[in-house]
Amino acid sequence: MRAAVETEIRRRDEEQSGPDGEAPARLAVQRRAGRVVIALEDQPGADDPTPAELADYAAALGECASDLAGRDPLPGRTTVLRELRGVPAPEGMSPLADTRLVELAASMAGGVAVSPRLELFPLTLTLARALRVSQAPAGVRPESGIGTEDLLSRVRARFPGLAVLSETTYVELGEALTEADFPLLYDPDRRRFVPQQREGTGSRPVLSSSVLTSTSSLYAAAQGSIAEGRDPREVVTARLLEARRRGGFLALTLKGAELPGLADALAERYEATAVSLNGLFLGALKELAEEQSVRWQALLKADAKYTATGTLGAALSSYTRLASERLRGRLLDLAERSAPRTVLLAHDAGLIARYWEAGGRELMTALQQSARRPADTPHGLWLLVPAEDPRATPTLDGRTVEVVDRVTEWEVLNGLFVKSLRAS
Repeated sequence: MRAAVETEIRRRDEEQSGPDGEAPARLAVQRRAGRVVIALEDQPGADDPTPAELADYAAALGECASDLAGRDPLPGRTTVLRELRGVPAPEGMSPLADTRLVELAASMAGGVAVSPRLELFPLTLTLARALRVSQAPAGVRPESGIGTEDLLSRVRARFPGLAVLSETTYVELGEALTEADFPLLYDPDRRRFVPQQREGTGSRPVLSSSVLTSTSSLYAAAQGSIAEGRDPREVVTARLLEARRRGGFLALTLKGAELPGLADALAERYEATAVSLNGLFLGALKELAEEQSVRWQALLKADAKYTATGTLGAALSSYTRLASERLRGRLLDLAERSAPRTVLLAHDAGLIARYWEAGGRELMTALQQSARRPADTPHGLWLLVPAEDPRATPTLDGRTVEVVDRVTEWEVLNGLFVKSLRAS
């Protein structure tokens, strides 16, 4: 980085442009609060902010990030973005994307890092607090337990770069679990942490959530039906109940003609939260247009041009990327505000596929990865995928939906199951 900056400075000094001999815009080196800041030079005669103004803004973001990371409890994504957006930006500066804004603030704060949820946390966070906030030890089953490294990996998924996680022993981890009020004990024979046995409960863990209790009983009933006659409707029911309990990503393929009204029926039956991606995406896009004082008709015209030519303009592409990022944040906020172990049932995703190369793919991948990580929200993500042939590889308007494990991440909703679901 230093070599690149000094090369730019030397070229600026050597190259002259224009009749007045002014040097072209390059990079400027600024120092703020012990940090070296590389900022763009403003164009002569333009209204762009100066490098000094940009550096001052970055420093102010760092101060805000330090304050946020030092709070207890740690502020969520919504609070972080609201307060960072409240820091006055230089006049004429284009707004930064959410991820760019939070990462810049953290880098200027010093000793502060960013979680995948766009939370700001101190790198000195204690292990007990990291376990408590991430809920990494939750859901450990007595029969399988969890190894030291697997448990620490869950914490790393929530708090990457945390200093206390390096070379942590099982003894230190056990002490932190006790401090964080997680009833896990280390079994030296199995070399795994397992839940403590409680008198009168046997080996089956007690689930405090009413959602899990009801779905567990339904799952047991469905398993019994399978054993009796292997009714295909009960087979799908049991697999969905198990997916509901397990969490993670699940693609649900079905014939397009069976789609209307099915999202609400599935959400009610399996206690999921239905979300229309198209509606939320359009809402985010309209908000951006209003914030930037861009006429909505201009975006529609750019979209019509995209339809006619197949080429997505740079301006529309930038808006769809920002809208996709804003949509991701809102979905994660929705999951965090909902009941524990929330499953989001995403449907109506045509616009995500339409802008696949301009934010859509990143949005879908980020949501899938968040659902696959045990310590992250949402607990589960189900995606309704209408198709001519439900047994073909899941796709959204020709865009392949990534399925890591076809056994656990893909379910075909056959006609019999759909009819029984509507009837119930």
